[in-house]
Amino acid sequence: MKKSIAFVLVLTIILGLAACDATKEMKESKSLYDHGLDVISMLSEMTRSENFIGIYTANSEIKDIILALGNHSYETPDAVYAITVPEETLTGMAELSNLEQLSEELKTYFTQRVMASLMSQINAMSGVENLAASSVCTVGKTFVSENTMENVIYIYVYEGTAPVAVTFTLGEDHTLSATGTFIFYDGFTCGSVEEIQNVFSDIAVNVAEVNPEK
Repeated sequence: MKKSIAFVLVLTIILGLAACDATKEMKESKSLYDHGLDVISMLSEMTRSENFIGIYTANSEIKDIILALGNHSYETPDAVYAITVPEETLTGMAELSNLEQLSEELKTYFTQRVMASLMSQINAMSGVENLAASSVCTVGKTFVSENTMENVIYIYVYEGTAPVAVTFTLGEDHTLSATGTFIFYDGFTCGSVEEIQNVFSDIAVNVAEVNPEK
């Protein structure tokens, strides 16, 4: 009887470890590319729901801007680009001599704020109505990823409609927050790596095309 109980306990532990490994694989199996598509799927649903839009605004111009986006498909982007902002660029944007002067907590908070506000600043250049429309159509999700080591913005490009920016910011314990919004500013050209770099000509950013197969 004791041997049987011991065997069952050992088997339970082994199965438990296997389950932990399986859970970890599930967490890691989804790429940032796919997490971004999840966010965009919700954004797309928002653009087709007059009831949802009406919760946030009664302005007919803002409603029309959002509903016009709902006439397009967002399942398969034509291209996706990743934008990262080097620490020295963040330092210059904040007019700080060195981010190292901040505590780790404040540095993390600052970089998250800068990354999160970058797309809002771009949409602000497209006018009040478009900025308001982008604030209505904003989706966020949080997930775990042990493979991501830096904050990054993914730009999903679609033919005939506004591109979508999904900003991924690092949190504690390998958590990432993903925030998605449409880019309404016409001056944000994103047909290539070079075009996106030109948009950010005033600040140094790193841009690379994302391969969804990796």
